[in-house]
Amino acid sequence: CMFLYSQFWCQPITKKREKIFMLRAFKIIFFLAVISFLSLWLAENPGQVRVIWQGYLVETSAAVLSCVIAGIAAFSAFIYRFWNFIRGMPTEVYRLHKESRRRRGYLALSRGLVAVAAGDPGEARQQANRADELLEEPSLTKLLLAQSAQLTGDENAAENFFNEMLENTDTKFLGLRGLLNQALKKNKPKEALFFVRQAYKLKPESDWVVITLFDLTTRIGLWKEASDLLAKAVKSKALRRISLKHSKAVIHHQLSLEALASGENALALKQAKIACREEPEFVPGQIQVAKSLISLGKKDKAAHTLESAWALAPHPDIATAYLSLSSGD
Repeated sequence: CMFLYSQFWCQPITKKREKIFMLRAFKIIFFLAVISFLSLWLAENPGQVRVIWQGYLVETSAAVLSCVIAGIAAFSAFIYRFWNFIRGMPTEVYRLHKESRRRRGYLALSRGLVAVAAGDPGEARQQANRADELLEEPSLTKLLLAQSAQLTGDENAAENFFNEMLENTDTKFLGLRGLLNQALKKNKPKEALFFVRQAYKLKPESDWVVITLFDLTTRIGLWKEASDLLAKAVKSKALRRISLKHSKAVIHHQLSLEALASGENALALKQAKIACREEPEFVPGQIQVAKSLISLGKKDKAAHTLESAWALAPHPDIATAYLSLSSGD
């Protein structure tokens, strides 16, 4: 009864627990009923058992013999369980030891992260080394070691840790991000572009990867790559729609400048018109359309383009470009 009480009434009652309780109660009642029936039957029919062995005569009742057999069975079961316990003790001790190391490792890891957030490089490095000794998870410990090295100003050590993270597929993305941030701090856009391209191959859907790659390609002047990336970013909605049209206008304007510099006047005009279509009030794009028309010998159209641009957005650069067409008129 105490067992049933502890199994049912001391815990929250649910339909599932109620079914389990009823099943256990039925098993226990059935077992007790069988034991009671056998005990009663043996008491009413004690019988007599005679055993002759090695010249000895043993006489007893069937009930006593049953009790002796049950006792021997219980004692054998106890010995068997005790032997299994002794045999499995080394494995259990190893498991407990490993669990203790794991628990202490995560405790050191959490303390190290708190130290990094608090700006305590000494404590962060100490806890990071301790976590690295206790845990077998380089994705966490290497990152903490790199961050603690950055707190102490040891960028070379941090770079070494980030490079070690590249060797593991689980930590490669974090390592690339760390190396990327280091390159940006050192103002090395080409080196940063190398790392962000690898990160983009691993996770092209990541917003910060797309935005960083777009910023670096435009900073370096890789306008064709920026244009392709922008088209993909539109589908994934990685860039804000507020800057989308302006970004397209700037890219096509730069492509128009490159085409005009290489003597491809028709392509320059096409790219400049696309830039103005994306953002009609984009003054450099309107002036570039006029210059492309002039290069094709269409001076009147160039003047009309500048007049229309002035109506949209009066700007001194438009006036200067328009006056250069008048040739003193």
